Amino acid sequence: MTSSNGVLQAVGAPAISMDDACAVVAEAMRASPAGERRFLVLVPDSTRKAPVADVFRAIHDAVDGRADRVDAMIAQGTHGPMSEAEKYAWVFGENRYPRSTVFDHDWDNPDALTPLGVVPLDDQLDRFGENRRYASLLGFDTDMRIRVNARLLEYDRLVLLTRVQPHEVAGFAGGAKQIFPGVSGPEMISLLHAIGSLRTNRGIHGVMPNPVRDLIDDMALNLPVPITSIGLVIDDDSDAINGAFVQPDGWRECVELAAKLSAAVNIRYVPRRVRRVVAALPQRKDGSWLYPDFWTGAKGVLKTEDAVADGGELVVWAPNIDSISDAHGELISAIGYHTYAYFLSRPESWQRAGATPLALNGSALVKGEGRMVGGREVPRIDVRIATAIPPDACARMNIGYENPDAVAAEIAATPPNAITDDRLIVRDAGGVLWRHRAA
Repeated sequence: MTSSNGVLQAVGAPAISMDDACAVVAEAMRASPAGERRFLVLVPDSTRKAPVADVFRAIHDAVDGRADRVDAMIAQGTHGPMSEAEKYAWVFGENRYPRSTVFDHDWDNPDALTPLGVVPLDDQLDRFGENRRYASLLGFDTDMRIRVNARLLEYDRLVLLTRVQPHEVAGFAGGAKQIFPGVSGPEMISLLHAIGSLRTNRGIHGVMPNPVRDLIDDMALNLPVPITSIGLVIDDDSDAINGAFVQPDGWRECVELAAKLSAAVNIRYVPRRVRRVVAALPQRKDGSWLYPDFWTGAKGVLKTEDAVADGGELVVWAPNIDSISDAHGELISAIGYHTYAYFLSRPESWQRAGATPLALNGSALVKGEGRMVGGREVPRIDVRIATAIPPDACARMNIGYENPDAVAAEIAATPPNAITDDRLIVRDAGGVLWRHRAA
């Protein structure tokens, strides 16, 4: 166990044990001020691979002698809520904690949110950078209140339990991203996604520093509750923990250190882009699927897009998925999947549907980069889905379709995670970021 810039860390090659990771966490929690008796742990939902129950137990046990409450909140952003049984199993495992409750974040309920401050319009525009000319069109034309779940202010300390890995909007997940957008209001979620997605998935994914991460970290300064950050770096193939980083007070340095390790662990490079990529979404060990809808399953696109050559094909295989999104599905069905070049040149195509910036982002990130030529949309690549969403529905939404059974046969017959015949089959897609880097 070592310390750097006030961050406790345990890093091992190739991995550290769960006991080592939990020991770092326990040391930081035991060092928190004795007067703190109410703790809220912000945890990811189960679409993220992370040993949540093990780390929650380490947090709980470290403060058990003095804590009145050690609660958890699922920082799901706009993801659909887990069932009661699922979320308690996810956070508690087989343990029972009489003084602990697991809460959902009710992101679209104004009564569940409380204001903390303001992001002035000029500040927003600075974060948009070269894309600031689109901010007003997307509805960002005034100062914005910073709102978070009101429960956060009921505690003496917040603990951000996060996995640090490449992310399509924030560059890297982890740290204060657990608050913004994890437990923030819809306007903050839309702002962060708009700034990030306009830079394009390939332009920000796995990139630090970046304006989205800077805004997240700056907004967290408004929170009047002390913060402890836990950042885990996990190998997606083995689920082994490569590093545990814990910042007893703060969040920036924890993510910066963890992101450096994550860049080595969670990014793979191809020496050339290929004509066809098949992103096969993962199943858990019990046979259930990690991503329940295409809103979350879009990770298959976002993690592999850069491996596809211009004009190539990217197919997401997820035979379980039969819906776009509970929260955003109707809007995306109405506006379809298009590039930002299309949406920005034809605002009436989404304004008449009342589409939110978040729905636009979800659509454009899946469709990828593109341009308008003679009034016609020309995407860089052809994105298709092999899911339980039928071909006619895909056609209406302007996204390609492939038969899931045929794609399953292709996956079974092709070596995984290696270029074969100008093709790359990515097994368990959605975790590792695949990028192109010339040899």
